[in-house]
Amino acid sequence: MSSTVRALLDTTYLLPSFGISVRGLTRRDLADMRDAGLAGNVEYFCLSACWVELIGKVVRETSKVGLNLNSIVRRSVPSLLRSGLYRWIDPPDEAVLLAFRLRAEGHKDVVDNLLYATALIEGMRLVTMDEALRRFLEERGYETGILVTHRELLRLAKR
Repeated sequence: MSSTVRALLDTTYLLPSFGISVRGLTRRDLADMRDAGLAGNVEYFCLSACWVELIGKVVRETSKVGLNLNSIVRRSVPSLLRSGLYRWIDPPDEAVLLAFRLRAEGHKDVVDNLLYATALIEGMRLVTMDEALRRFLEERGYETGILVTHRELLRLAKR
């Protein structure tokens, strides 16, 4: 019997909840991820700090295509916070310290630094398509085995 995969989601994976499409992430992928969560094969975690990035991206993208921001936000925010599919967490102290170190070493995306550090410290998979983050971590000798795409996550969940 397989154990539940604990997965911390990159902000990118929350954008479809606001009607924003993401290159490389299909409706089928999203449905499969949801099914894996509902079946108990994956436990999804979201970092509270992602709201900083998410708010900016949602406002920017909805204004580009003329979507009604208020309508989308009123529907999507409660769904993300209360659906039960996601467990919202804060980064532990040790992860914040590592995020500072990653920033000092040159990785400018502070939210990604917090996501990676939290996943590493908490023993989770970080679900991301961010190849720049992967390269940065590899070049500096950090653990990258915890980084998975959504498709890799789904394969892990089926084991």
